[in-house]
Amino acid sequence: MRQTLLIPSLVLFIVGSICFYISTPHQQGRDAINFCEAGQIHTLDPDKMTWMQDIRVAMGLWEGLAQYNPQTLEPIPGVAKSWKISDDGLTYTFFLRHNARWSNGQMVTTADFIFAWKRILQPSTAAGYVTMLFHIAGARAYFNSLAAHPLKHLPFSSVGIKASGPYKLVVTLAHPCGYFLSLMAFPPFFPLNPAAMAHFRAAAHGGVPVQYDPRWTRPPHLISDGPYRLAAWKFHQYLELRPNRYYWDRRAVKCAALYIRNFPDAQSAFLAYQSGAVDVLSFVPTRFAPALLRQQREHIRDDVHYRPVFGSYYFNVNCRHKPLNNPLIRRALDMAIDKRAIVKDILRLPDRPLEVLVPPESIPGYKSPHGLPMNISAAKELLIKAGYPGGRDLPVFKFLTNSGAAMNIRIAQAIAEMWRKNLGVRISIHEEESKIFNQDVVHGNYDIARAGWYGDYMDPTTWLDLFRTGNPNNLTGFSNAQLNALLHKASYQTSAVKRFALLHQAEKLLVTRWMPSIPLFQYSDGLMYNPQRIGGISTNVRMITLLKYIHWIHHPAPQTAEAPQ
Repeated sequence: MRQTLLIPSLVLFIVGSICFYISTPHQQGRDAINFCEAGQIHTLDPDKMTWMQDIRVAMGLWEGLAQYNPQTLEPIPGVAKSWKISDDGLTYTFFLRHNARWSNGQMVTTADFIFAWKRILQPSTAAGYVTMLFHIAGARAYFNSLAAHPLKHLPFSSVGIKASGPYKLVVTLAHPCGYFLSLMAFPPFFPLNPAAMAHFRAAAHGGVPVQYDPRWTRPPHLISDGPYRLAAWKFHQYLELRPNRYYWDRRAVKCAALYIRNFPDAQSAFLAYQSGAVDVLSFVPTRFAPALLRQQREHIRDDVHYRPVFGSYYFNVNCRHKPLNNPLIRRALDMAIDKRAIVKDILRLPDRPLEVLVPPESIPGYKSPHGLPMNISAAKELLIKAGYPGGRDLPVFKFLTNSGAAMNIRIAQAIAEMWRKNLGVRISIHEEESKIFNQDVVHGNYDIARAGWYGDYMDPTTWLDLFRTGNPNNLTGFSNAQLNALLHKASYQTSAVKRFALLHQAEKLLVTRWMPSIPLFQYSDGLMYNPQRIGGISTNVRMITLLKYIHWIHHPAPQTAEAPQ
């Protein structure tokens, strides 16, 4: 192990250190913290982001009406200093701070929230989380009317969002939503600065929707209202964040400079961390994780922070492509996988095999259904019933995964062999750079694709809505009237018990009958940092790291450590 790991690690470390030195501004100083993300930043447009690393940075640059408590993740006052909720749970009145400021010194007002929320409700914005706003009265109808009749649509005044002056915002919901306040701390509900974006607005004429040149999200143009401002962005290398001098809670921001780093692969990132060039890893590198966790158990190191989280790893199946539009084939594929072997032999980590989508026992009051167990003989019968005995006449399916994580390839290869051996099904594995992979998945250029999801709020719908017809995050193309009806009925159910029963039924149908996605395992995940040197980080079930609170406890001396053996 020492010979196979240490020599290439040393070479990679030397190359990585040179690249790191070249790409790092020499003026960053000892007060800077280098925070390494697991993947590149795709966008800093809060309305368009869905990737975890984008969302984490957005929470450092912006602030919504609420923010998350750094320990409990419960919603606490943000731009809104307080709020009132009507007895029927339908009307939320938010009172904005008079001292909330944008990074250019301008006041944050209700108009900034209305501008942002109206923009995300434009179908042309292509917002991944637009359905979150459908909790608001009239929002769904307004969005649908724009999509159907761009020139003749419902007025925005039909949506339950009303300003009563610059510091009072009244939001009326279509139905009670127990987690609505938590959504106020999430990017789709962040405000935007209309004046700063106006310079990048494309001329609109006729029925052409308003569009914005994405340069508005880049320095020096980006204006944000959160703890940090964007000082620099060197693509595929780093973002430089500096404290927003006008932020109302400036005293809570104790980091003088925060660099959001990205490396070509997890091993390079880990070696940079080992050398001291990176202070925080937003992940525990899969390749080294078994050895790192063993060292943690043996009290050799205390910088590994790892736990089961509110996330699941699965395969999306393109339900628009024949013959995968047949649920019998999708169920057969699921039942031919030995998920325990994937976890035990490939991951070698304390991840939990899954037969369902929502991580079990993670949401108080919600009981998970039973999914399909591994059953090769039953899977073969399903293929026969679908008209493909022994996999004959089935095409070679295109399997898509993102590059930079060798574990994804190993999982795909192992499952490909199970499908070949157990069913006679063949796949061709294609590995793509993260941004290209994302585009191909969004546009449906795949048959089966690696996928993963971290819950955005503590409710089953954070997963189940992924399969609702019309949801931009529905990447499988799955559409089913019965599922839509169950989710719609649940959204108007005031009894939590009855609501969860409807959602249980919806998930059961998804994982036993329709199978648009094949669940594989619940993520365990974490971070790497020295708790004696770095403070303000909480390893929580949702893997939300609030950059606002990260700070030095005391500065480290430069050191180089060997990769775990």
